[in-house]
Amino acid sequence: MWLHWEMKRANFDTWCGYDIEHLFAAGVQATVGFVRDSAHAERNDVLERLLDEAGEPHVSEEDLAEWAQRERSRFPADPAAEDPLRWVQRAKLMGEGELARRWLDRWAAGRQRDKSTLSQLRYQLADLGAFAEAAKAQRESIQFADNPWDSASAWQSLAQLERQAGGHRAAWEALRACRRALDGVAGWTAVGLGRMYVEELFLLAGSADAELADVVFAEADRQARQVPGLPLVVLQAAAEAAGKIGNQARAEHYLKLRDAEQRRIDVEMSRARS
Repeated sequence: MWLHWEMKRANFDTWCGYDIEHLFAAGVQATVGFVRDSAHAERNDVLERLLDEAGEPHVSEEDLAEWAQRERSRFPADPAAEDPLRWVQRAKLMGEGELARRWLDRWAAGRQRDKSTLSQLRYQLADLGAFAEAAKAQRESIQFADNPWDSASAWQSLAQLERQAGGHRAAWEALRACRRALDGVAGWTAVGLGRMYVEELFLLAGSADAELADVVFAEADRQARQVPGLPLVVLQAAAEAAGKIGNQARAEHYLKLRDAEQRRIDVEMSRARS
């Protein structure tokens, strides 16, 4: 119990995220009785954490049993029984990208390619740097978008993945589809999705070849005029894209907007600290 207590109070993250049930692992009443009878220097601190204001344990025996069952399902005795996605995560943490990919392929094999599966595949593949395959999964998942917002969001995500994969023409077509979907989203120019759409336009303009970059930047510049309050990161992307295509006037325009936004942020931060 004392070892679990040391882990619980190790830092802010463990204090918030390390389940208190670990402290009760020997049983709720047994743990409380053990601590009460102890002469340990931190006895009172532990009791304060284990018990509520009425002196009752924060966790019941039933709660503890349910928690233990969940933990056993997450970490079975036989490693082969574990969810392959957990092994994917572990492999990524160790920097073993190829191993993570093998576990991901094992997880995906034979699964129905429904919305949940495709979403997980897109996320995991992109995290592994397999952007073209992530884009393929994202494109397949667009069929599950059942309203204009979800459709626009799906196309925007696809555009990002296609750009990251180097498929600039495909990214441009995805952004055109995103814009058509946004027509069905009331007030899209005032929400985050609209700003993300404009940002992706500028990012594509900054990475595409010269001919396409000119076309995309012209559209990005036009759409940006409709979207108020563009954040700093979008203005920076706009300035860089304008510089890349050699449009010095628009580059200076966006740099001025970027600098003004930075000053505004600095003022707000200063007020918050005072």
